[in-house]
Amino acid sequence: MIGAIKKHKRIVAAVVILILTAVIELVCNSPAIRGGYDNLDLTKYITVEKEGNKEKYVISYSSSQKFYIKELKLSGSFPKEYSYTIKTKEYNSFDKESEEYYSDTVNSWFSDFYTNLNKKVTSIEITLNKVEDAELTAVSCSNRFEINKYRILFFLALFSLIYCLFFEKKVYKKIECFFAIYAFIFGLLLVVYGQPIKNSWDESIHFGNAYTMAFGKHVEWTEAALFVKNGQIVSCNTKEEFAELRAYLNGKGIETVYAESKETILPSYTKLAYIPQAIFIRLGMILNLSFSTMYAVGKLGNLLLYIFVMFWAIHMAQTKKMFLSFLAVTPTVLYLASSYTYDTVVFSFLTLACVLWANMIFYPEREYSSWTYILTALLFVIGCASKAVYIPMILLFLVIPYVEKKKPKKKVILWSGIIIILMLVMLTFVLPTLSNAAAGNITFGGDSRGGDTGVVRQIVSMIKHPWASVKLMLVSVFKFDNFRNLGYDTADNFFFGNLMCLNFAHNGILSDKWSAILLPICIILLLYKTPSETVRGRHSMSMLNKFIVLIAVAGTIFLVWLALYLDFTPVGAEYIAGVQARYYLPLLYLGALLFTGRKVTINWSEETITKLTYSAATLLGFALMYQGMLQGRII
Repeated sequence: MIGAIKKHKRIVAAVVILILTAVIELVCNSPAIRGGYDNLDLTKYITVEKEGNKEKYVISYSSSQKFYIKELKLSGSFPKEYSYTIKTKEYNSFDKESEEYYSDTVNSWFSDFYTNLNKKVTSIEITLNKVEDAELTAVSCSNRFEINKYRILFFLALFSLIYCLFFEKKVYKKIECFFAIYAFIFGLLLVVYGQPIKNSWDESIHFGNAYTMAFGKHVEWTEAALFVKNGQIVSCNTKEEFAELRAYLNGKGIETVYAESKETILPSYTKLAYIPQAIFIRLGMILNLSFSTMYAVGKLGNLLLYIFVMFWAIHMAQTKKMFLSFLAVTPTVLYLASSYTYDTVVFSFLTLACVLWANMIFYPEREYSSWTYILTALLFVIGCASKAVYIPMILLFLVIPYVEKKKPKKKVILWSGIIIILMLVMLTFVLPTLSNAAAGNITFGGDSRGGDTGVVRQIVSMIKHPWASVKLMLVSVFKFDNFRNLGYDTADNFFFGNLMCLNFAHNGILSDKWSAILLPICIILLLYKTPSETVRGRHSMSMLNKFIVLIAVAGTIFLVWLALYLDFTPVGAEYIAGVQARYYLPLLYLGALLFTGRKVTINWSEETITKLTYSAATLLGFALMYQGMLQGRII
């Protein structure tokens, strides 16, 4: 019997996964199985009440018997988006009574509006302002049995990955292959669940840049594309409303309503990161896909590039391979890879560059072709192109073997050349500020969204108050509780590790208790050594190398805080606004290389460490996905 199971383990696994998923779906539908009903029409309970000189719709219904409301539905036409309130007398699983309040919205785009309540109640009261041209035509509630394809997809993916991790031993031989499988499945789920709305940080802006690049010299904007670019999407929080949203945008994504011309079809170096997204958007247009599908396909361009680059980074890494593998599948990193953004190119290219650099440093006796040095330099340059604050990482070239092996005189020349190149690249960003300052244009720079900001005025303020500026920078960098997420307390007040790695932006963040998993696994992986790290020929990092790494990391961190103070912080403020913990992500692998000593190490088997690493990643990732992308949204 056991032999037969082992022989056909994949078939058995598929059957078990399907059964488990079916059981979960039945459990989630248990209220409908026990006391389901298709439709309870509350339309006849609609009344109009006056409150001063205003009118409002009020729908009140009560029953002597407890009944379960899975979903509430309002129908009508409304001139704009505004909210309504729901008051219930409900009972928990212990039959304790409580009065609760909820709110949701109606808008001008849809005719039907849904709210997932999932509560056992005896009464419900809905209040909706009767503004001009608003008409509420029907109200109903239901508790019907319904198979949720999003939830089924979630558990099928989760159980399949768990099976691969624990029962497919090939995973331990090619960890980069398991990374690619995991990242593709997880990222694809995020793309499907994301819907055509702004989810990630500044995603509407990034979509606009990628969409513009997808055209030649003449850009044709549909109404749907403009809605997304300008962040003018109505609120949705149920799968039915998202279906209505997709249908609405698909209808608005056919005809061109606005056209513009670009000066050149060549992208600027700061926008090179949008090329993969633009290519896939263009592919969607060529295939005549609907707008919502095209929007999702554009994200796939970003995801596939990320998987390709990080596959080779993990494959080529000779030092801290498991730490890198875990970093590559942390929720925030994969969330960014499945969104419209340039951060994915910045992170993946800089990380691969650091991997190549580390191989040169730890294994200097190996032969490295000129193309390896050129590729490493190119990766650093492209990675820094979109975010110039990472330019100090180019200093790592000061200690590569190619330079170290030269005679002192040539070494000084090469060092000088690297520093001059670094300064020249920096000047391309600093020169506009200096020229405007010299011309007396004190309004140059600052936050385009408004506020009392300005780069030139901020620099003048810092020059006038040098010690206060130094103190502000030092305190801000080492405070660790002043990172921004979305700009309001309930989204910002989290442990910085969660903000960095367990963060889905507008779709939520895992609470601080989850750092009890994140921190130990990071410590273990920093101390763990793979067999390849203990082979002969591996050199330790010299003090000079460590010093250069520290300078590169510290210089980048300093520039991050300085840039945000100059650009996005009110002039003369005693705080720095806008710095996000995720800006540190490209520095993590480089920082991990400092933990390569031999005093304290962990030498577990590769099988054990792989299971532990990806178990933690799966738990954190799928917990956040369920909480942020599914719950209270599409299930």
